[in-house]
Amino acid sequence: MLHFIASATTKLVDQLLPAPCLLCGLASPDYRLLCPECDAALPRLSQELYLCSCCALPLTSDATLCGKCLRKPPAFSQSSIAFSYIHPLDHLIHQFKYRRQLSSGKLLARLLADTCQHSERPDFLLPVPSHWRKRWQRGFNQSELMAYWVGEQLALPVLSACQQTHYHHSQKGLSRAERLKNLRESFSIKPGYRLKIANAHVALIDDVVTTTATTRTLSELLIKAGAQRVDIWALARTPDH
Repeated sequence: MLHFIASATTKLVDQLLPAPCLLCGLASPDYRLLCPECDAALPRLSQELYLCSCCALPLTSDATLCGKCLRKPPAFSQSSIAFSYIHPLDHLIHQFKYRRQLSSGKLLARLLADTCQHSERPDFLLPVPSHWRKRWQRGFNQSELMAYWVGEQLALPVLSACQQTHYHHSQKGLSRAERLKNLRESFSIKPGYRLKIANAHVALIDDVVTTTATTRTLSELLIKAGAQRVDIWALARTPDH
């Protein structure tokens, strides 16, 4: 009863004092934190004519796979990715990751859940791990928060079964080969989690997929540990320039 009253009160306050849109700052007419115009301006991958069926990279032709997935198929089966990592979506991610704007993070989690709700349902969500030094610097692991928020919306359990054992400076700007070299031997499965991973369908939660180096490394690790299938659920895909 108290939960119902609190929820009703929150909705009433939102109607009387609507929250500003997180992109343009104008009042949003509902509780979604984006006005209709800004929501429509988001670069949804579903608007792309052609996508790689494995890594969701936008393509210029109706090929089934991109060149990278064709030459070296990854261990993951498919990717459900909501957006292209361009303006204005990149601003929301930056506000969440580097400005600690949790309202942007919760909005992004809802948008990701909307994208993935029709994907094949996994047994659990597994966030891409972050080294303790990066968590200490940022204050949180954005993928882990996203996983819990998406899990709440889709009624899916979250299993933080992997850890990053070696610290690397930002991977931004590195080539795919350089990222793979950095990531090799960087991840491991936490003690006691292998039995839960065995024969499971896992969805890896990440914020931005750039070269697929991280998702490839982790999916290979999970498949070797006995996972039956690994999918990628991510907010954004960096266009291949």
